[in-house]
Amino acid sequence: MKSIFSFLLLTTFCLLPFVAFSSTFTCDNPIFLPTSTDDDNGFPLLELPEVLDSNGEPLRVGEEYRILSATSEARRGAVGLAKIGNAKCPNVVVLHAGDIQLGLPVKFYTRHPGPPPLNVIRETNQINVMFSTPNTQRCDNGNFWMVGKPDETAQGLRFVVTSRVPEVPDGVFQIEKFTKASPFYKIRHCPDRSLSTCPKCPCSDVGLTSQSGHSRLALTDQPFSFIFKKVQKSCTDA
Repeated sequence: MKSIFSFLLLTTFCLLPFVAFSSTFTCDNPIFLPTSTDDDNGFPLLELPEVLDSNGEPLRVGEEYRILSATSEARRGAVGLAKIGNAKCPNVVVLHAGDIQLGLPVKFYTRHPGPPPLNVIRETNQINVMFSTPNTQRCDNGNFWMVGKPDETAQGLRFVVTSRVPEVPDGVFQIEKFTKASPFYKIRHCPDRSLSTCPKCPCSDVGLTSQSGHSRLALTDQPFSFIFKKVQKSCTDA
């Protein structure tokens, strides 16, 4: 009698409609909730989605990637450096339209790593971005991305430029899905909110704007969609 009661109780439990999770929940098709780990204080950390490259693999800290436009229109190209105005060295971040060979490899580094594995870049991670090409003695403007001050010649736009120092307040970025259903990504600039001078600074989308014949990366109201292509190293690079 006891075993029959247990069977009936189990059957009833499996058929209950758990609205909070899914109306399709059954014993044969269980719902698996997102997992999390704990931080140093014992609070749970949500495992955010991994940022994927063009092969569907997660972006990894310290690996080389090219940032390509995700469009097949006239602005298709790769992100690299250019020299504008009277500058002696290239120090502005641009999209080289039509020629992905001009794009420069970049590396990503997390400022505050999330749940393991710690070498994976996740959406909304605070990251530093740097061009991985070595500087020369004649041109040493730095390889780390940052956002410059408002440009008086471009109606106050703030452009993405390079810096020698990685951890500056205006050198913090995030990668997020362009839209929830899109396979492409957008880059956002998020000032370091840990600074007392900027406790509530909002994040801004990185888009493109034309200046001096170049498509410059800048903070705009219209984000641009990107993909990340891993650089394949040859045997001679080892």
